[in-house]
Amino acid sequence: MNGISGLVRAPRSLIAAAMAATLGCSSAVSQQQEVQIGQQTAAQVNAQLPMLHDATVDGYVNSLGRSLASRTSRADLDWQFAVVNTDVINAFALPGGFIYVDRGVLARASNESELAGVLAHEIEHVVQRHSVKQMEQVQQANIGVGLVCVLTRVCENQAAAAAIQVGGSAYFAKNSRDDEVQADEGGFRTMIRAGENPRGMLTFFQKLLAEEGSSGGGASAWFADHPGTQDRIADIERMLNAVPASQLTSLRTDSPQFQQMKRRVAQLPPPPPQRQ
Repeated sequence: MNGISGLVRAPRSLIAAAMAATLGCSSAVSQQQEVQIGQQTAAQVNAQLPMLHDATVDGYVNSLGRSLASRTSRADLDWQFAVVNTDVINAFALPGGFIYVDRGVLARASNESELAGVLAHEIEHVVQRHSVKQMEQVQQANIGVGLVCVLTRVCENQAAAAAIQVGGSAYFAKNSRDDEVQADEGGFRTMIRAGENPRGMLTFFQKLLAEEGSSGGGASAWFADHPGTQDRIADIERMLNAVPASQLTSLRTDSPQFQQMKRRVAQLPPPPPQRQ
């Protein structure tokens, strides 16, 4: 990945108003409110980020993502998966089951299990309601900020207070290392239930570390949004060692559908240039 960063302008007041209208005075976020917030934020994301909008690619990513999500405790959500048309290596989750993966992830994943590992991780953030818990904490503290401040870094920089900091994908749901480990472990179990080989989670993380080391920041977006990757690799290795080898070999590593998607991505025009 070539590091891409920039500001996509967004009417902060509209997002703040949407959050206020959805949550009212309550500090507890119901599932209905969570989905509503996710829908409103997804509409902003879809309007401001360069979405890929390719039937073959979107169809495959949604099929794989929903197969994974259906094996979780929140299979009842109307899960939606979309591809952001940038070469950034990143992915993020919005409340209510809206998952975004950057084209850079698709380009660098070698097989289905590597992509499944990324999606399963983000799905688990929604299953565990990590971003919702952030919102509840903010509401309980009576901090008068909108969703843009809770789920992005924009309010840390007064000069950019009217913009969403997207860094080529988005700075949504800034999760702690504990959240990241929880998402890895839950995603690992989800992959096994879905018949996907969780070794793909390990090999993709190792690939990111190698690219970061060789390019001097090539995978910086991922490391910025997913802290503690090296420690998490050790945790994934521990989980893999606990799974019988015969079980791992019986799980799916790749599929013809994944390779068809990869060929389609390679045929598409390059992502649009960075927006400054």
